[in-house]
Amino acid sequence: METVTKPKIFVVTGSPRAYDGHLVVEPKTVSEKYCAVINVADSPCATFDFQMHIPSFWFPINEIGLWGFSPFFGAIRVVQQYYKGDKPVLIHCHAGANRSPSVAFAILLAKGYTVQEAEASLEYEGLNELFQRNVLRKHIPTNIIEFLQEAETNGDSLHYCLARMSALRDEIAQKRYDEGLQPTSPGEIPTLVYDKVTKRFVITK
Repeated sequence: METVTKPKIFVVTGSPRAYDGHLVVEPKTVSEKYCAVINVADSPCATFDFQMHIPSFWFPINEIGLWGFSPFFGAIRVVQQYYKGDKPVLIHCHAGANRSPSVAFAILLAKGYTVQEAEASLEYEGLNELFQRNVLRKHIPTNIIEFLQEAETNGDSLHYCLARMSALRDEIAQKRYDEGLQPTSPGEIPTLVYDKVTKRFVITK
């Protein structure tokens, strides 16, 4: 595992509530180690136990469904708001093995971490393979890194970032169409482009 040289923004864990129902991380001490808590499990877990002691957020992900952009957007906003370079964000799901490390991994990549740096920071060797599997299975959007980079630099709302991403995609597709190139990659959503010869809009496939 590569030595971490960049800031440790996240600590990934399983649910702070152990299988016996007892809290592994005590609410009264959580703020001593972390700046915020993010839960991406599909149940509250310990989210509400921490709310009186530290900023706590719940962005539920259905592990076998489409994760969408929302939990990633919420998580990067928490980092922007609360991470000051000293205490990391505690992010968890149930087991800390798929959803929470994948969200953290995507954000680190968007911030410029290499795959090796992100895996080392999250103490999860082979995480990139898991992440790519989630993308291939369409749990995670294929353009999630670009989306997070857009969210990092432009706009305060999820709607704005998605609209901006859509506009950029259409702009690229139109340019490629005008140049006589294949406007979309296999598997991409069909795009509406303007054909200057027929003077009509056409759908690319």
